[in-house]
Amino acid sequence: MTAATRQSNAQILEVKLQQHLQAAGFKNLPLYISCDVRDESLTVVGEHPRSLVLKAKPTFAVLEAAILEIEPASIQQIGLCLKITGQKQPYAFHSFTMHNPVLSRPKTVQLLKKTENIPAAETGIVLTENVAQTADVEEEIPLETDGKDAWDEEYFPNLSESSSNSAPIAFKVAAIPTDIADNPFNPLDMEAVTVAQKPKHSPLAMLAAAGMVSMAALILAGGYYMLSRPCVIGECTALANAKQLSENSTKTLKTSKVANSPQEAQRQLKQAIALLEPIPSWSIHRGEAQSALESYRSQNQNLNSAIDAARLAQSAAQKTQNPPYSAENGQEAQSLWQSAIAELGEIPTDSPVYQFAQRKTKEYRKNLATGNRQLSTEKKAEKTLLAAKSRAQIAEAREAVAQTAETWTQVQSGWEESLDILSEIPTSTTSYQQAKLLVPKYETKLSEARERKNVEGISENAYTQAVTLAAEAQIFEGKNAWFKASESWRRALSYAEQVPAATAYSQKAQPLIASYKTSLQQAEVRLQEERNLQKARTDLDRTCKGNPKICDYTVSKDLIAVQMTPGYVQKLQQTFIQANNNNAVKTRQAVEKHVQTLQKALEAIAENAKIPMQVYDGEGKRIASHEPK
Repeated sequence: MTAATRQSNAQILEVKLQQHLQAAGFKNLPLYISCDVRDESLTVVGEHPRSLVLKAKPTFAVLEAAILEIEPASIQQIGLCLKITGQKQPYAFHSFTMHNPVLSRPKTVQLLKKTENIPAAETGIVLTENVAQTADVEEEIPLETDGKDAWDEEYFPNLSESSSNSAPIAFKVAAIPTDIADNPFNPLDMEAVTVAQKPKHSPLAMLAAAGMVSMAALILAGGYYMLSRPCVIGECTALANAKQLSENSTKTLKTSKVANSPQEAQRQLKQAIALLEPIPSWSIHRGEAQSALESYRSQNQNLNSAIDAARLAQSAAQKTQNPPYSAENGQEAQSLWQSAIAELGEIPTDSPVYQFAQRKTKEYRKNLATGNRQLSTEKKAEKTLLAAKSRAQIAEAREAVAQTAETWTQVQSGWEESLDILSEIPTSTTSYQQAKLLVPKYETKLSEARERKNVEGISENAYTQAVTLAAEAQIFEGKNAWFKASESWRRALSYAEQVPAATAYSQKAQPLIASYKTSLQQAEVRLQEERNLQKARTDLDRTCKGNPKICDYTVSKDLIAVQMTPGYVQKLQQTFIQANNNNAVKTRQAVEKHVQTLQKALEAIAENAKIPMQVYDGEGKRIASHEPK
């Protein structure tokens, strides 16, 4: 399992355990769960502020039940501990296996009276529960509400409380395995056992037992602390993660184009340093970590030089960011550029920051040269501004006498040339500030000239198109081409309506609009009639088709005439007579159904076309008629 997979599984498990705690009554309590998965072992740490006092056993019971319900994959050994925020050492521990839970099995503890003692030699270790009446305890939120005696709970020591009254509870301590790194909870996992009542013993025995318990607790806490440090047990993911962060830092400098890329690279490098610094001296990875730390810290110093140079460059840019600027500001900016270049020159060639420094050095030297060219740029800008003003004066003179579309085109060209010349003035000159004030005025003049030219052009073009299309529509009407006629009338009307008001052609176009609307409506009526007739012909072709042919027809806007063919009538009669003679009921029914279907189809055609229909037999006698509704 990779480090990324373990981290993902641990995060998912943290969320599930937090949900179980909330469902069990821990909702809104500041108890935060963190998990660590290594091989087949799971370590769960519950952290809370000192203001919250938890009962260890019910808390561990909830966590144990939750883990048994979740059944995390590939996990056999589980260790639980509780710690106070800011404290390095947990104050309560518990462990179990997935196939041998502890808190869920029946209790076997027999309690002694408060005045009775048990020799350490007979019971193993005697632990003492300390209860302190402090402000923190007053804020305790109980997690159990049963009425049992508090002494019926399995005891977990609270290292944050002071000694006051005490009552002994006997625990059996399991043997310490040789490889404590496999599971730091197994060696001192406390399992409750049945203890028979014993007669009183001397206070010295009690003190000795208490001392042994304290020493065991200290050894357990110290051992857990040493084993819980980074890169002590299992693989050292911190080294790989730090190396990845260092590579990302170098990649950021090479690929990022943003201004704060050195800061981002340093942030990643500091994360790498922060991962390696906590690795203790007793870790087998200490030497490799220290070597990497030296490299990362050296690279961090080079990044400091790059960041300092960037800050100097930023100050220089600010001195000249709003040209024109004074000579004093120009000199200060040049001094800052030179200092920035010198700062980058201190970065050694073998540093990952060197390429970035070289790129920035080239950029800063270019900025130095730019300052020397600023004066010549300013003089050129003044000449350009004068040329733009001269073209504008000519455009204003033409505007005063412009009447036709052609003269308005000349006015438009003059204003466009003036604006084009103004756009050539560099933004870092004093002339640019004056040009910014002239641009809105010239753009307004250009817009007015363009509008006047466009209006006259649109007016003439729209009127011409309207008249031309109307003439085409009349030609199509003469050919009964009603679709093309209606399209031409529609376009002619559209162009007539597009003639702008208050132009030379607006008065000519107004009377045409009403005439074109009437002609368009008439053409659309005729077009609809033509479409209805065409659809009726298509439907009759499909209906009369057969072997033999069923019928012939004629279609006009006033009447649809349908005549059955003699061959069809003869075959229909023969089939019906044979069916009667042979008593073929199904055949006779099929003939009757066919005739009914034909009748409905003809009626539907007449309804869709909105034209009356008359049906004749093979001899020309009318046998049916239909009037559309």
